Amino acid sequence: MRFQDVSGVFRGARKTDRRLSAVLYAGAMAGEVVPSASGISVLDLRAALEEIVGKDVVIRGLASLPAETRGEFVDITALSWVPLATITRVVDAIAIAGQKNPERLIDEAVKRAVERTFKTVWRVMLRFTTDAALIARTPVVYSMSRNIGRLTSRMISPGKSEVTLSDWAGVSARHVRTLGISIATVVTLAGRKEVGVVSTPTADGAVFTLTWRV
Repeated sequence: MRFQDVSGVFRGARKTDRRLSAVLYAGAMAGEVVPSASGISVLDLRAALEEIVGKDVVIRGLASLPAETRGEFVDITALSWVPLATITRVVDAIAIAGQKNPERLIDEAVKRAVERTFKTVWRVMLRFTTDAALIARTPVVYSMSRNIGRLTSRMISPGKSEVTLSDWAGVSARHVRTLGISIATVVTLAGRKEVGVVSTPTADGAVFTLTWRV
């Protein structure tokens, strides 16, 4: 895949619960909302971080954080929602503990986390589907992992599509980049080859142009 941007012990349920669908987008468009990621995605992100730097480094990084922040990341289940600000602080702390570049760490962790999630929650949804159907399902996949913002998608031509993130003014460059990585990883796991993504920030989100070999 090609990515380009032009602008101590854990507790947590690993089992996916169908009741998650009942809380998707919980309150995202109804007033104030704390931008958050679903418990499922954070559990997979946590496992990915452990794979990359080791459990001991993750524990050290968490130990350096205030108890409240640590608890928001550790004491979760598949039905939890974890503030994105907490995830940012955790990743940065783990990067310091492991002497890693935080941006490279989160990029690799997000890719691995999506791969883990694909093996459970999204596998049936994305297997054996046409390009148009695959891109049309991207917003559904997004809604299963975030409580803020809205994705729309369209095919531009064979091997090229556009995905637009809106309703998220002020989204950080890190979140735009990692969302692009997530989308490209999903498309790759669905069987497309030589997937590339270019992200362009907008006033209330970003536009992602995806390409793959036809």
